[in-house]
Amino acid sequence: MDTDGKENSDKFLSLLLPNQKCILGYILTFVPNFADADDILQNTLSILWKKFDQYRPETDFVAWSLTTARFEIMNYFRKNKKEGKLHFDETLQMKINEESASATHQFNHRMDTLRECIKKLTPGDMQLVKMRYEQEMPFTKIGQ
Repeated sequence: MDTDGKENSDKFLSLLLPNQKCILGYILTFVPNFADADDILQNTLSILWKKFDQYRPETDFVAWSLTTARFEIMNYFRKNKKEGKLHFDETLQMKINEESASATHQFNHRMDTLRECIKKLTPGDMQLVKMRYEQEMPFTKIGQ
């Protein structure tokens, strides 16, 4: 991999990794089956990587990612409609569009609120949060 490719890859990962769970959570609001949601996430991430050269750094990476995810969700519903598994119509597409705008707004508000709450934690409490959510340590291990 050349230097520009590695730099591009590092930049992509630095934006993606802290936001990947957010993207999955967004997908799960529309597709409650985890296996299907995970497939949609993988397709979304693949597209994001392929189109990363089109991403403008001054824009919101999460919003760009969720827009891509929304299109993949709609593709999922269209595909399943063709296979007779789901009913996808214009009303559902409009609902997804409405809900995605609302979900993005709610997510941003929740993240801002969470950041404010985290600032108020004591160092010991912050360590517990990091053990659970950054290191994904099970509660039993944290308790020990």
